[in-house]
Amino acid sequence: MQRHFHEELKQLKNKLLEMSFAVEEAVAKACEALFTRSATLAESVIAGEKRINNYEIEIDEEGHALFALGQPMAVDLRLITMILKINTDIERMGDHAVNIAEKCLYILDEPPLKIDERFEKMAAAAQKMLRDALGAFLKEDTDLALSVLKRDDEVDDYNAALYCELNNLMEENSKTVTAGMNLLMISHNIERIADLANNIAEDVIYWKQGREVRHRIHMDKPSAGM
Repeated sequence: MQRHFHEELKQLKNKLLEMSFAVEEAVAKACEALFTRSATLAESVIAGEKRINNYEIEIDEEGHALFALGQPMAVDLRLITMILKINTDIERMGDHAVNIAEKCLYILDEPPLKIDERFEKMAAAAQKMLRDALGAFLKEDTDLALSVLKRDDEVDDYNAALYCELNNLMEENSKTVTAGMNLLMISHNIERIADLANNIAEDVIYWKQGREVRHRIHMDKPSAGM
């Protein structure tokens, strides 16, 4: 019975990895569609949404079935809980990739804007966070997971700088408002992908070490008067 349970748990983890790789590819294609102004790439991301959603439903159902039937040990319980949480985060990343692709198609109808190189750096940083968060899960590597957490502020800083730049651009030239607003939303979606990668890294640390690292910034700072 226990052997069968662990075999199903292994299959569930593998299915989550398959879904993760599909989402990683969708994010990469969506960003490439933005910077190359490719309608074909953007449309392929949108077309792949159903596949990712199907993965999410299957993993959710199979994970809860293991809860109900397997009577997991504490370590297995933590893994199943993490898989279900990561499943939700990965599906949301897929949604953000689709949002980016849809906004790209709107932008193609507008004159191209000269985008600061920080936009591409932000996209590359978010994709690296996603890739490393998934790698940390696959390799059970807490050091790699911690490195993801340390890069979260970098993407936030890029997002804030791009917000100011695009806002100024739209104020100076009203003809850029449509493209500018779509780029602002794309920037926000990229930033959210980085946040979700951060969540996965936190879950890997909890899974392997039983250590909660959420809200670590507040925990690391001394309180007033100390």
